[in-house]
Amino acid sequence: MNKPTISVVIPTYNRSAMLRETMACMTAQQTDDKFTYEVLIIDDASNDDTREVAQQIIDTAPIQVRYLLEEGCGYTAVLNRAVKEFHGEWLAFFDDDQLTHSTWLKELYSAGIKQNAEIVGGPILLALPEEVLARLGPVCRDLYGESPDVREPQKFAARPPLPSGGNRLVKRRVFESIGTFDENMLTGGCDRDFLLRAKAANISMAWAPQATGRHLIPQERTSYKHIKWYSLQWGCSFAYIDWKRFGALKTTLSCIARIGQAVLVNLPKLLWSKICKKSAKTIDTQALLWRTVGYTRKTLQLIAPELFSQEHFFARVEFRRSRENT
Repeated sequence: MNKPTISVVIPTYNRSAMLRETMACMTAQQTDDKFTYEVLIIDDASNDDTREVAQQIIDTAPIQVRYLLEEGCGYTAVLNRAVKEFHGEWLAFFDDDQLTHSTWLKELYSAGIKQNAEIVGGPILLALPEEVLARLGPVCRDLYGESPDVREPQKFAARPPLPSGGNRLVKRRVFESIGTFDENMLTGGCDRDFLLRAKAANISMAWAPQATGRHLIPQERTSYKHIKWYSLQWGCSFAYIDWKRFGALKTTLSCIARIGQAVLVNLPKLLWSKICKKSAKTIDTQALLWRTVGYTRKTLQLIAPELFSQEHFFARVEFRRSRENT
């Protein structure tokens, strides 16, 4: 009986040093002879030495590693290139700024088989010093990809957590059923959109609590400026997803409700947290307010694109632009 093949995609852009560390983890995965695997490095037109680093990895790797060059169209286009190019029965997603252990892929695959699931996710931990983590509340930790604390294998319920974009295994049939990633989502969020579509199509999802990944975050990316950037991006992507799922009326009503919550709840919370000098609470509340700004501006653009094009704003919060500045 032929063993299934898993393809692992590593999207990368101008992170050659991190890529080398990530690939050291990816080329050392244990299979217990249950499956074979390959790794796809998909370079979104980096201008550092990513190509050379990838070639060095290919020359020395004990498994098949393929390097593919994209045209700089962004993260979502890279993911769709992976869907087009992968050879396996399963496609695993892992980011170029993450590390993991040697049983990561085996844990995802085993959870999928045991739970008869077609999408499997694992936890993401934030690799930051304790003093930095202490000033990040749950909103900001979520913003940086930290997963909920789900310790036991379980089928996903009708509510989150959804599998993380950077720690996920997807069966080929899922793409055949619901399609690929939405390349209109230039401000990020294509992973969430994909998973919500899968959920709506009753695709079975599972959780592999031991398949942990560690997100390597330079401390400068936890600055006030970056938290604002990511929060605005999230707000924009949430509005776009709601527009797709629920239409113009419900998204507009949701926008009004968010503005009301911002004015009546979050602004007073922000003032109180500043008075009490609770820095984590202050930053979390500010992040929620920025998210409302992003949601509102995207909703206005969707309602009346000619009146509210906001080209400069949306250019500044493009996901690729944030990568160019990190």
